[in-house]
Amino acid sequence: MIKFKQFHSMPPQAASLFASGQTGKEWMETILPSLWAELCTEFELASGVVVLKAEDEDSFYESASFGYGEDGFYYSFLNRGSAQWETLMTSREPVFFSGKEFPLFGKSTNAMSIRINAKESIGFLLVEFEGETSYSVLALLSLFAEKIGKEWSGNKPPTDRFTPKDSDVSYLYFRDKIPNLESAVQRFGSEKLVSIFGAPGSGKKSLAKWIHLNKFSGAPFLVVESVPDHFGKFEKALQEWGTESNFGSLVFTNPEHFSLGQQQILADWWAKSGFKGNLFLLGDSNASDEVLPEFVQLLRKNPVYLPSLNHLPKPTFSKIIHSIFQELCHDQNRSDLTLSQAGEEELLNRIYKENFVELRSAILSGILTCRTKMVDVPDLLAGRNRMDIEIPDAEDLDLRRGIEALERQKILLAMRIFSGNQIRMAKALGISRGSLQYKMKQLGLM
Repeated sequence: MIKFKQFHSMPPQAASLFASGQTGKEWMETILPSLWAELCTEFELASGVVVLKAEDEDSFYESASFGYGEDGFYYSFLNRGSAQWETLMTSREPVFFSGKEFPLFGKSTNAMSIRINAKESIGFLLVEFEGETSYSVLALLSLFAEKIGKEWSGNKPPTDRFTPKDSDVSYLYFRDKIPNLESAVQRFGSEKLVSIFGAPGSGKKSLAKWIHLNKFSGAPFLVVESVPDHFGKFEKALQEWGTESNFGSLVFTNPEHFSLGQQQILADWWAKSGFKGNLFLLGDSNASDEVLPEFVQLLRKNPVYLPSLNHLPKPTFSKIIHSIFQELCHDQNRSDLTLSQAGEEELLNRIYKENFVELRSAILSGILTCRTKMVDVPDLLAGRNRMDIEIPDAEDLDLRRGIEALERQKILLAMRIFSGNQIRMAKALGISRGSLQYKMKQLGLM
């Protein structure tokens, strides 16, 4: 281990920051950025950055930077999964990058990077310099990387920190208010069929997944959002979906919009195909005017009716709001946030036409907008007109929604890493700033 006393030439201000009594998260947030700037300035480095793993996440963010200006800089050759990334994240020695081989920030600089370790690779520091760097700089930066790893390790979440114990904890409170759920689940064991009716966003898919996981955990769970209009293609698709989800569950959304021919094909397939799995039909309570008797029988064989959020008792609704708030704070690595009483009242008094979708979107918008430790009414109002910004389930077969989900996920990650700086976000995402702004508007993120 390199000892601090070896460096007699360290500037007094940097030495005081290095020896600060602050530790853990406090040191990471308040001391690290200033100390990094001091060190880079003292050793006349052209630029430098510290990249660290986010707490309880598998993502990385820029913790401190120097010399890049307002627009910053993104090292594309260190994207996760690249050969350079793998080399850096496994090397015990500093890794050097020549300015002639790699696109660096400076026009005539070389770069050196050191992995930061805390029982695992948690990030790296990288500096650019003219010419060659001295052993003293190398040794001090190695010591600094060691110091960061130590403080990162001490940045542990408290033991009472929220930890999800269910795939959707908030839905526990909602399930208690579903009138005939218990009997429907019991019948599901023999019928292998449940029809779930409810308003948009009322959690039909979440309930289907919960029933499936409780009865057939580990088995396939396939969601079909739309079916072919051509009858022959629909019949062929049914065979393929049945094979893929056999001994698991096949889920159809919006069956009330099926044509008469589609209704007949699905009813016949269920009765005659020998499918060994389970069937979920998720729709609203208003059936189409044109419904075949056998399809009505299928829909009404084992039905569950979901209430809307605005019809729930206020104490139950309040629990749901706080549970969703905790889940989303955990997902966004913002577990230090709290929801104000006024913010809770604002959420309780809204009308949610899209139910859970709209509620979760409102809370997530407030979390992303918040710049303090408390989400208050202005944060929630700032995102009031945003569209749903959550990620669809991985089981959905809708390609368009899947592409939108991936773009939304990457943009949200870039927003968090670069604190909303659109120039830096665009560089990291590999698109122009105009394209980024267009996508953010389309996805309801601005």
